[in-house]
Amino acid sequence: DKEDSLKIARLIQRFPIEELPVVPIPNDEEEDNRRLCTEQENWTRQLTQSKNRLHSLFTQAGLTHITKKHLRTKANREISVALLPSRYQKEAERILKVLDLVEQNLKLIEEEIKEALKKNKAYAQTIMSMPG
Repeated sequence: DKEDSLKIARLIQRFPIEELPVVPIPNDEEEDNRRLCTEQENWTRQLTQSKNRLHSLFTQAGLTHITKKHLRTKANREISVALLPSRYQKEAERILKVLDLVEQNLKLIEEEIKEALKKNKAYAQTIMSMPG
């Protein structure tokens, strides 16, 4: 906007051009790696969100002994969902399908990340900055 343009113009007037900070433009490979990291973060967030939705169903159904720890693996989730009253079953099954899809996508992304690491060891620093 106009205010930002004015601030940038004043900054340029105050400092010689060679003293201004330089931000390197990422090449295609770096951009792809960053995109992969962002995608992994988004799918991880979706996984957490879906597990939380499933856990809230158990809480609504009064099954407070089922914790998020019980919902970590596919097998445990299926066993736990069988304990839900029938009125919660369909929603829980839809959430299970979402969780399966998210976990499949995360595995695919993990494989892509491993391939990218084999090609470029410097990518490890970007990977280490990712949550989860």
